[in-house]
Amino acid sequence: MKLLSPCIDKCENKNGYCTGCFRSISEISEWKTLCFIEKLEIYKKIEKRRRLQLK
Repeated sequence: MKLLSPCIDKCENKNGYCTGCFRSISEISEWKTLCFIEKLEIYKKIEKRRRLQLK
């Protein structure tokens, strides 16, 4: 199974995370080399960051 990149081409770094995909610079740069489980963990972090942003 393959996880697609959460990138939406709205790259802007605020507070250490992209405002488009909510990933850190290191998460973005390492994405292509990560295994499925590692990508899934990043998706979990993304959801937490989105929820915090909406508060």
